[in-house]
Amino acid sequence: MDNRPRYWYGAKRYPFGGGLAVTWEGWLVDAIWIAMSLGISPLLRTDSQHPLQSLGLLFGMMAVFIAIHSWKGEPQRRDD
Repeated sequence: MDNRPRYWYGAKRYPFGGGLAVTWEGWLVDAIWIAMSLGISPLLRTDSQHPLQSLGLLFGMMAVFIAIHSWKGEPQRRDD
């Protein structure tokens, strides 16, 4: 049995960002992120009653998304 970790996202090329999804789990996380972003977009309008709560929700979603990418992503490639 192979004991290597199974990454959901490809290797990073730079210290920031991340690679594309390489498994169905990664694509599922990306699809959920897009659906949730579109779902809260009406709350981010300037005439919204609670714009700061909506921005907090958006930044919270971003933090979770970045954490999943960091946790399940392949480490950065070294071009030595």
